[in-house]
Order: sequence, then structure tokens, then C-alpha cells
Amino acid sequence: MLSGGITGPGCAAGDGMVDKLYDSTRAYNRSLRWGDWDRAVEHIPAESANAFMEAHEAVEDRLVVIDYEMTRMEVDKTNGIAISQVEISWHTENELVVRSTKVNHLWQWHEGRWVLVDERRDGGKPLAIFAEIEDGENHPYLPGLQAFREENAIGMDDAEKRKRDRAKRKADKANAVDPTDKYSLEKLQSMPVEQRPASFN
Repeated sequence: MLSGGITGPGCAAGDGMVDKLYDSTRAYNRSLRWGDWDRAVEHIPAESANAFMEAHEAVEDRLVVIDYEMTRMEVDKTNGIAISQVEISWHTENELVVRSTKVNHLWQWHEGRWVLVDERRDGGKPLAIFAEIEDGENHPYLPGLQAFREENAIGMDDAEKRKRDRAKRKADKANAVDPTDKYSLEKLQSMPVEQRPASFN
């Protein structure tokens, strides 16, 4: 869930991270402005892309975004975390009354680029494509900051990464299906004749 401001040392330094944040926020919001969902998904985790497309395509014939304005941006360069805020002006296709929605974006620096990991309405008129803060910690399709950092081992030292990898391998092994179990005697006896291996008939 998005919360208050993010602080950290070196927020004004220009090593490329801040410049790329400006570029990413502008590109993402410009894509929302023009309904260019294919470009917008370039800024979110790949596993969230399909759900993002479905959510936005569901309203694209009824929603007209007419403008956006960046109102806030803060960067914690030590942890590679940033928060930005944008105010979006829009109206529906059937009603030309212009409304405004304020949205918070939470970003994580990963592999040389900023990734949008959470997005919530912070004020103004509710809009279906933006999750509500009171919806709880789980965004409908974005992973959230903590889950994304854990999945990509961000901020972990080598010992923590090895421990995580061992636990993952152990879990994968426990969940794997034993190929010999497919042809156990009990299962073969209950299997239709035409589905049994030739050697069993």
C-alpha cells in the first residue's frame, strides 16, 4: 500500500536514477493519457501485463483522459524506491463534465530501470482503473513493493539469497509430481484400457 513520503540521502544527485524516474513517470502517464496500453505495460512487471490490459481495455471506449500533471516526486536512492503523484483530468464518453483524480505511484529500481509496483487513488473522483487505498495491501494485479523486492531478491545479501534459493528449490521439489506415480499399479488398474501403456495390457 502506498503511504507517506519516502526520504533518503542523495535525493537531488544526478547519477541517472532520478533522470530515469522522470522519464519513466512521464512515459507511463503519457501512455495513460493517450490510451497506449502497450507502451504503458513496459513500466510494470511482466506478470502483471495481461491483467493490466484487461482492466484498461474494459473502459477504453468510455474513458477520455484529457490531461495529467505531475504533482510530487521523491526518491530513496539507497533502496532504489520512489514515489510519484499525478493528477489526471478526465471525462466519460457520454458525459463531458471534467473530473480529476489524484494517483500515487510506487516505483522500484531494478536492473537499471524503474518498475511500477503499486498504484492507488489518493484523492479526487474514483476511477475504475485505479485501486483504492482502502482495498487493502493487495493491488488487483501489481505485486506491491515488498513482494516485488522479495521475488527479485532486492536488498538481500548473498547469504539471504542462498537461503531463499534453497527454500525455493525445496518447495519446488516438494510440489513436483513423481513421474513414476503416473503409472502406479493402482492408477493403471483404474485407467481405461485404451489409455494404458501397451506394456501393461
